[in-house]
Amino acid sequence: MGRAARQRRAAAARRGTETLTLTSRANGVAYKLYVALPHHYGEEGKRFPVIYTLDADYSFLIVRNIVDHLSERDDLGEAIVVSIAYDGPLQYRLNRTRDYTPVFSPTGGYGPEYQKVSGGGPKFLETIEKEIIPCIDAEYATLPGDRTLSGHSYGGLFTLWAMLARPGLFQRYIAVSPSLWYDDHLMLRIESEFAKTHRALPVRAYLCVGSHEHSDDGSMIDDLEAFAAQLRAHAYDGLALRTRVMENETHNTVYPGGISNGLRYVFQSRWGDE
Repeated sequence: MGRAARQRRAAAARRGTETLTLTSRANGVAYKLYVALPHHYGEEGKRFPVIYTLDADYSFLIVRNIVDHLSERDDLGEAIVVSIAYDGPLQYRLNRTRDYTPVFSPTGGYGPEYQKVSGGGPKFLETIEKEIIPCIDAEYATLPGDRTLSGHSYGGLFTLWAMLARPGLFQRYIAVSPSLWYDDHLMLRIESEFAKTHRALPVRAYLCVGSHEHSDDGSMIDDLEAFAAQLRAHAYDGLALRTRVMENETHNTVYPGGISNGLRYVFQSRWGDE
């Protein structure tokens, strides 16, 4: 990277954010990438891990500020934060249902109309793997072998599915209140199939849920504990797994604390949530 590029990146870090756009070849969707660079970005020879987050419209500022706050106090190493958003009108429920669900299902979180577009997870993951990650690695001083994927709710479902669908693409995973109920607990079946052909899963994964996440339809706590128990039962080589039920948190309030705890665990901070 030349001096001018380093200066531009350093200036961007002081401003806080760069924005990139791309239209996926896999699914035709226009994406917007919010990129936050660490304070020491641009220093000669320095490269940084990348933390990818879903649901950028609410996750980006939360994750960026937590990473900045902890890294400034030496409780977390510096990292580049990349949040995946959408370039166009706000279609929150449609975009999440299409991109974050691994398979089509007639029922889901937002009703049958949105479920018509469900099952786009494989093409979204292809977009991340073949377009978004190469773009970020080409533009920024990344550590290509150190990527984190994080998501909440449907985003947490996608995060855990990606962990099993593309082993090795990411090394760290944070799933906050993952929608493991989806398609009659699809992820339990996917994990069972994964275990038939894999002995190793060398990742650090943090899964959490709020203590108030119960409903008449079931308990997200029970869902998370069942999935984690199945992972542990298969005793994958290299898997470091932490689960937590966060007291006095709901589905809507759990995300900030879950991300903070998750980052400290997956990066093995001195105050990691062990």
